Amino acid sequence: MRPVRIPHGSAPPKDWQDEANALVQLLNKAPDDSARVSLVFKFRKLWRDPRLLSWLTDLHHRKCWYSEARESVSSYHVDHFRPKGRASQMDSSERPGYWWLTFDWTNYRLAGQLLNVKKRDRFPVELPGIATPAKPLTLEAEGPLLIDPLDNDAWFVSFERLDDDECVATASPGLTAANAARVDITIDVLGLNRLRSLNRNRADIWDKGWARIQEYKDADSSSLLATQRALRLVAARALAQLCAEDQEFSSTAKACVEKQAPECLRQLVNDLLLHPSLLKVAA
Repeated sequence: MRPVRIPHGSAPPKDWQDEANALVQLLNKAPDDSARVSLVFKFRKLWRDPRLLSWLTDLHHRKCWYSEARESVSSYHVDHFRPKGRASQMDSSERPGYWWLTFDWTNYRLAGQLLNVKKRDRFPVELPGIATPAKPLTLEAEGPLLIDPLDNDAWFVSFERLDDDECVATASPGLTAANAARVDITIDVLGLNRLRSLNRNRADIWDKGWARIQEYKDADSSSLLATQRALRLVAARALAQLCAEDQEFSSTAKACVEKQAPECLRQLVNDLLLHPSLLKVAA
């Protein structure tokens, strides 16, 4: 997982927003829960609308915001980060959902189908029951335990290569116990390590990164300094390309660099990522 960046001023198409805003007003004026449920059911196609889905898909290079996988067979789901109908803790205890965010696009996250089905209505928080529509600040005050891909905390999720051709999500080194626990909750709720195919695809990217790291190290075997420099730069560019935001499983490649590459190579890769034009030279 890596942070999804929504460019300043970017938003879904205005005609979609107009429809959503009108429904938000209707929800707020609904006399009771039954009326709200009827409205949500009647207009449930709005968060599946192609206008919205296309915008969400393009924001993160056609990748699932949670797994960084690109869906090519199954469909993407628009996940309500804070569940709309009901929300449950890790112990399965339930509370009312965040109905007022049903048509609020800022509550949407693009998710691969299998991850969204696994997540369902689980949204554990430290202080359940304090969030109210009249007080927006209570959304953060309740202390969400699930890591949001729109937040920099997404970097808390790292990866480890196992010996059985799988690469699994894990907590980044150096986290506090509380944040490491949030990572474990996120992995569990989303099922980030549940699918063998996903784990193996990440392992393929890790292995590509590892091969480039070895190429960088092997460059020193050349007797010519100029050749050494050239070979190191070729390997570093290829490694940085794997870590680039538009690449599938780029956070896995980045974890490989952070955990396996020598310091000089880590710094070079970071420099290349900060100056994307340097990556355009063929490796």
